[in-house]
Amino acid sequence: MEWDAAYAIGQSAVDGDHQRLFQLFNQFNAAIAAGETRESANRFLRELADYSAYHFRREEGLMHAIGYPDYAKHKKMHDTFADFVRRQSDSEERDLEEVQFLQSYVEMWLCGHILVMDKWFGEWLDGRAGKSGAAEPIS
Repeated sequence: MEWDAAYAIGQSAVDGDHQRLFQLFNQFNAAIAAGETRESANRFLRELADYSAYHFRREEGLMHAIGYPDYAKHKKMHDTFADFVRRQSDSEERDLEEVQFLQSYVEMWLCGHILVMDKWFGEWLDGRAGKSGAAEPIS
């Protein structure tokens, strides 16, 4: 997955987190291409679980603090993804087909979530900034 401006939502901390998620995914893909299926899948799932939990807390904290109207829906999507990652990380035995499914699912979820849900949030922030003068940055 290649990061480009189409994924940016206009909040540097959130965009940086998303770029890090892309890096983790690309490291996973490189390891799979090198034939490191089971070990790399387990490592990726641990890293993805840890980093996405951190990112979701940060993003949800901003949404909650500024009264984002779709907060509950957005949080539910995060929770569903986090639950999927947890369930996958509980599995010790993975064949190549399962690893490929994991690759596809994570890629589709990340891209889709950022391009739709996070973009809506970014647009809402932009509209809010236009009304109040500035959106609150997060660090």
